[in-house]
Amino acid sequence: MRQAATRMIVGDLRKAFRRVVWVGDPPVLPPGRPVVIYANHHVYADSYLLFHLITQVLERPFLVWMEAWDKAPMFGPVGALPFPAEDARQRVQTIRETARRMESDPRSILLLYPEGRMGVPEAGLAPFTADLPRLARLLPDSVGWWPVGVRTSWWGQSRPTALLGAGPIHDAPDGEEANRLGTLLRQLEAARPENLETGLARVLLEGTPGPDERWNLSPLAPWFRRWTFRA
Repeated sequence: MRQAATRMIVGDLRKAFRRVVWVGDPPVLPPGRPVVIYANHHVYADSYLLFHLITQVLERPFLVWMEAWDKAPMFGPVGALPFPAEDARQRVQTIRETARRMESDPRSILLLYPEGRMGVPEAGLAPFTADLPRLARLLPDSVGWWPVGVRTSWWGQSRPTALLGAGPIHDAPDGEEANRLGTLLRQLEAARPENLETGLARVLLEGTPGPDERWNLSPLAPWFRRWTFRA
């Protein structure tokens, strides 16, 4: 089940995006330390993109809390845990299970969206609904906190390019998390295709070229020229 879900996620990413690009220095984390990635949530594919980063690029175990877990239980084998809004007991159980997994495998990474729900990209970051200091007290003391920004752009092809970037890891929530993510999103907004050539960005996943790249009908141009300009 885990391999099937992973293939589905990566396949969907290849279909949806022309490429997935990391902006900035290569992503590196301290070995043997559990991490919470806190990220913005403005595009439906955010979780797929960050799943790919965590499992395929960093090669670490993935954890995420899903409010609608019952609607998509097939993601359970790849690390999704139920976090229903109406069931406080289940949420507590999920937090405890997350802490247990981080203790048993310190390479584990929890993906967290502190805004609480997906928002419109043009509206910027929404106020955080997650109580990060309280959560930090419920997770292992060794957990590092890592801001990761996600943005979708268009780099001249018919399919969009997904951009990811991160700031430095820090030891505990300190109230500057929203400012860190805001800075990252501005940096991603400034990214350009030529950054791939200069080493300021790198491709994490090649997607599917669109028809603008696959099609070349120039051999038919003489015939269409005669048809276009015929008397």
